[in-house]
Amino acid sequence: MPSLFYSVPLTAVISLVYCTTRYEMPARIFQSATMMFVKTITGLAILYAILWYLSS
Repeated sequence: MPSLFYSVPLTAVISLVYCTTRYEMPARIFQSATMMFVKTITGLAILYAILWYLSS
């Protein structure tokens, strides 16, 4: 369970770096990185819930 907490800052950093390489305007970078972060964390949470359900 503690290793799941590492996924939040890691996902934030990956989203920020990825969007920084694609855009130049800071406002666009943060907006896009935030959306990518939310989508990734949501996807990870759904996958975790499915795996948790299947393992019980």
